[in-house]
Amino acid sequence: MLDRLLGIKAKRSEPAPAAVPSVGAGDLRPVVYLPTWVEWDSMKQRPQFLLEAFSKAGHPVWFIDPRADGPAEVDGVHIVTALSDVPTDQVVLYLHFAPLAPLFDDFTDPVVVYDILDDLSIYDADEVDVPEARRVRAHHPSVMDRADVVLVSNEILAERHRSERPDLIHVPNGVDVERFGAPVSAPRDVPVGGPIIGYHGMISHWFDFDLLAAVAAQRPEWRFVLVGPTDPRVEDDAREVERLGNVVRLGERPSMLMPAYVHAFDVGTIWFRIDEMTRGVTPLKMFEYLAAGVPCVSTPLPACVAQEGVATADQADAFVEAIGSGLQAEEAERDRLREIAAASDWSAVLAPALERLGELGRDRVG
Repeated sequence: MLDRLLGIKAKRSEPAPAAVPSVGAGDLRPVVYLPTWVEWDSMKQRPQFLLEAFSKAGHPVWFIDPRADGPAEVDGVHIVTALSDVPTDQVVLYLHFAPLAPLFDDFTDPVVVYDILDDLSIYDADEVDVPEARRVRAHHPSVMDRADVVLVSNEILAERHRSERPDLIHVPNGVDVERFGAPVSAPRDVPVGGPIIGYHGMISHWFDFDLLAAVAAQRPEWRFVLVGPTDPRVEDDAREVERLGNVVRLGERPSMLMPAYVHAFDVGTIWFRIDEMTRGVTPLKMFEYLAAGVPCVSTPLPACVAQEGVATADQADAFVEAIGSGLQAEEAERDRLREIAAASDWSAVLAPALERLGELGRDRVG
């Protein structure tokens, strides 16, 4: 992973394009997203939404993706393919993958915003063959020391990392309220003929297939629809649960269509196992269900237990009962879910980070 990402440094020999604008003293610093496995419109997650919030706050924003077909501007964000396409002086570097720290040297007087999205153990399965010196944990301590601002997505993560950075900021996950709140027609590939019990997101080793199978077996008249890519490591488990007949995997779909899928759900679900890694997770899909007025049922992740409007259960019988209650929700109850989600709009969520940059005098060009 690191070798592949750092390989873009070779593009530094290319002349900087004229499209990169200059900034003057007093202007808000440009925000630059260093390249990772994240693509702008593929499985849109916290980084993309926070970058959009930076843009709405007035910062020019640049997202480097070496796989992009070419430069583009989407939702106020400049999508580019190389480091040579972005400003390099007095920028804000938004970082959530610590091994990219060597790229800091390509910038003059950068402000580093380090965002801890999940428990660091989430990278362990992907770094089995990676030398220790290039793993996330090897770079994390130096980035924690170097960062001007450290963000964490969850209070449990804050507790785990506060000894490293007492000044870290809890910036929880949020939702694009306007995008997910607007009614939209259901996509044509959503099954018909029964209540739709939906899930959207990655299907990986944290997914509780046993619980899904037990719930689906109890309610064959319900349609359990999973929207999102499947990790090859759990493909066999996913195929096994599909054999029930009322579980359907649609695969990955473009992020721009995700509000339509969510609005097609009668109840939204979160099938996460509870372990040390997932205890520090705050699922974005939880807020997206609520913003669409869709009742949400989850396993008892701490963030879901604490979230108003979300029902939690860890046994099949209780999960079935909670879904059944969601199916009976009146429109007034669904309106209340939308109201709850409104407090978690990404612009409001990012505000403490913007305030910290201002307090440090690091939000504008000097």
